[in-house]
Amino acid sequence: MTTTVAVLLEPVFGTPTGASYVSDGCITAIDKITATNEGATVATATVQLLSPDGTQTVSFTKSLAPGTTWSFPDVVGHTINAGGKMNVISPTANAVKFRASGRKFT
Repeated sequence: MTTTVAVLLEPVFGTPTGASYVSDGCITAIDKITATNEGATVATATVQLLSPDGTQTVSFTKSLAPGTTWSFPDVVGHTINAGGKMNVISPTANAVKFRASGRKFT
């Protein structure tokens, strides 16, 4: 088995439908994920992990004041099976920027 350290999500704004990372052809371990509210008002940040069939396995939500960052400690250590997905969601446009890194096992 080969392990590759990788950026899973480059800094990307969350959207109401969710920006996604797909664990394509590998198992992915999440080592770090941060959400920063770059907006002028309080915004909600959500991280969802989905199984390969699209079923939501876990969801974590945090309300962020302007200018604050949250590291989603409950997400760290979770794995995403091949074909599974991580969605990052924020209903406020151009407010919450997410970044994630981890390891891919092939």
